[in-house]
Amino acid sequence: MKKIWFGLILFASGVQAAVAQTAHSALGIWADEDGKSNIEIARCGGSLCGRVVWLKEPNNENGQPKTDINNPDAAQRGRPLLGLTIISNVQPEDETQLKGLVYNAEDGKIYDLYLKPQRTTMEVEGCFAVILCGSQIWTRVQ
Repeated sequence: MKKIWFGLILFASGVQAAVAQTAHSALGIWADEDGKSNIEIARCGGSLCGRVVWLKEPNNENGQPKTDINNPDAAQRGRPLLGLTIISNVQPEDETQLKGLVYNAEDGKIYDLYLKPQRTTMEVEGCFAVILCGSQIWTRVQ
């Protein structure tokens, strides 16, 4: 019986290490699939978050920094997109995937987020109501 418990403890430790490695492998700066932005994934308290650190077109047609104009909260519409935290509450879901939330500044909505980081790429999937999902492959910049 002791051998079984010991084996289960070792297995659980291995799973925890794999889950921790998944979270660690998401850290860094990632270029989105369209080349429009770079997002930095970092630790934020007990979870991970992501903020916009580069925009291909940082200014609007008037030459002013782009802001969060589609936010449903009028008080938030003046926030600059550059530096905006768009990914939050990211936690390991299993050994290969992280789950959190992503804010889409293009429509002002928050979606469920699933990240599957690899060494140089990361599958990024945003979902509304579990069945309506879109995905991209991001590339590690740093």
